[in-house]
Amino acid sequence: MKKIYLLFLLAIVFSFNQLNAQEPCAPSGSTDGNTIYLIYASGTSICGNRPATITSGSSTFTLDAGACVDVLSVYNLSAGSPISPTDPFTIDTGFATSCTYSNTVLPVEEYEFLNAILKVYPNPLMKDNQLTVKLGTNITAKIYMYDVTGKLAITDEIDNISKKQINTSSLTNGVYFLRLVTDNTTITRKVIIMK
Repeated sequence: MKKIYLLFLLAIVFSFNQLNAQEPCAPSGSTDGNTIYLIYASGTSICGNRPATITSGSSTFTLDAGACVDVLSVYNLSAGSPISPTDPFTIDTGFATSCTYSNTVLPVEEYEFLNAILKVYPNPLMKDNQLTVKLGTNITAKIYMYDVTGKLAITDEIDNISKKQINTSSLTNGVYFLRLVTDNTTITRKVIIMK
């Protein structure tokens, strides 16, 4: 009976420690001034352990719960002024830890970063001819859309912006693959057109 109580007590202590585990600093981070992106290695952190708010100077940023995934947490400016997107920046996580980032996304992490923040909508596209490609940060990239046979249907570019409208009026109904290509990585999304 003592073993059962001991196991029960250990389970409670372990559960309590897991609930209160803190994620003081992400391995890397980036900002556009109004949004801070904290980037984690896959499988090393869970959203529930990341801070709900962080500060940088006198500015407060709040976690976007819909944009917290395995490799990324997105924090939007909720109070104060935007921070400089060009200088290294320091954040306070509220866990008695300050973290400084050089405001770069390393090429090794860029795929996971872009894959986590890339949104293509509406999908399926059932009316209108505008497909939106949205990222949470400004990037420069090329966009290619291929049909299921691999034939190139549309090419476009994103030049240091975070959102792009693509005119699909030349496309017939069917399945397409949208490929976003940067200098360091390529991300692909399936797009269905049903006009």
